[in-house]
Amino acid sequence: MLLTQAIKEKFMTLACQLSPENLCCDGELPKAEVRRRFRNLSGEWRALERKLGRVVEEDEVWQWEMEKENK
Repeated sequence: MLLTQAIKEKFMTLACQLSPENLCCDGELPKAEVRRRFRNLSGEWRALERKLGRVVEEDEVWQWEMEKENK
């Protein structure tokens, strides 16, 4: 499958949701909820990777965003 802008945006959304401050709501959530959210979001990330047919690193996603902003 081709790496479309829509897939890049899905990865970017997940990367933002997986950031520590968003994942744990600045420390407000119980550890069990943080683990549940991490497990679900990581599962979504892996599903996108399978759809794409390759592993995508978080650094690559942030690079896409920087390239997009520089256009």
